[in-house]
Amino acid sequence: MLLIFSLIILAGSGCARNNKCDPVHYQIWGYYPHWIKDEWKKIDLRLFDRVFFFDIPVSVAGTVLETSDWPRNWQKLIVAAKEKGSRLQLTFTLFDAAVFERVFTNQNLQNTLKAQMLVLLDQADSGGLQIDFEIFSPVSDKSAEGFRLFLKTIKNDLANRKKSLTLFVLSHDRAGLYDKETIGRADFIVIQGYDIHWKESVNAGPITQLRGKLEGSWELSLEYYLSLGIPRNKIIMSVPYFGYEWPTVSNVPGAMTRAIGSEISFAPLPANLVPDVKASAMARIKQYGARRDATTGSPYYIFKDESGWYQGWYEDDKSLSAKFEYVKENRLAGIAVFPLGYDDGKMQNLLRSHFRPPNCR
Repeated sequence: MLLIFSLIILAGSGCARNNKCDPVHYQIWGYYPHWIKDEWKKIDLRLFDRVFFFDIPVSVAGTVLETSDWPRNWQKLIVAAKEKGSRLQLTFTLFDAAVFERVFTNQNLQNTLKAQMLVLLDQADSGGLQIDFEIFSPVSDKSAEGFRLFLKTIKNDLANRKKSLTLFVLSHDRAGLYDKETIGRADFIVIQGYDIHWKESVNAGPITQLRGKLEGSWELSLEYYLSLGIPRNKIIMSVPYFGYEWPTVSNVPGAMTRAIGSEISFAPLPANLVPDVKASAMARIKQYGARRDATTGSPYYIFKDESGWYQGWYEDDKSLSAKFEYVKENRLAGIAVFPLGYDDGKMQNLLRSHFRPPNCR
């Protein structure tokens, strides 16, 4: 799952674990997936400093062919976000290495892409845009150079509009997209804080991990991006409101998988909106009970049916609380949740308690 963002540290709310007011205003961002339609009406938009409309994919022609009717069918969300003080921004995605190579080795395609991005940005007076280009293998020097120049020019265009540029980045830049100068152009970066294990993993296991030597742990990811010169107050960590359920060879936690896993939401969702999400963690643990991994603190469940064993791993209030505290302990900019709505609002009070406690007003 891909899952998927200008931040300034301001005096404001926030509360340290010693229960004294923390002078840092930690940002709370959220990605709103277009496929859950009007579920945003259940979300307290006042809680979120920024909401990212997810997603607008880049095509092989360097165009954005599918905009999910942005902004025409999203006027109510646009108005509601402004009224609640939440800045609504756009997320452009590209997940195909071949498409990346084609677009960023062709100046005409890059010009087309930039022009379309800016038109969509201006149509709804969005606060800025995010580039979420997730490429997992090394790209050519020519395409990397083209991408870096593209970011330079679009950053200038956004600055002239007084809009922000954010980047969603993988736990490590294995593709070689960024050097220090290029990534430094972003007003903020959002580090992918999940998918330590994913649908195609050989073994079942935690979706996130704070510490340890496993690539993708928050500890190693933060170390990597700090080494590129990104200030702590420009780093947002992201957490999942989804998980994965795998068929496994046994009931041993972390057992080998028998097939590709499936995505689960934290809370039950309307089946007509998310037909590919067949289960929720809340429903599963009600039926089978919850367990917790001693190493990572991640929750999971195990059950067996006529086809064999299954394991589902996800995040809950306890495991997310540890990650929220990690953000505060390391004086990072804040947290981003993906995707909004998959918790059915169940995590909103948890976010408030860590980042917007009423006794710190």
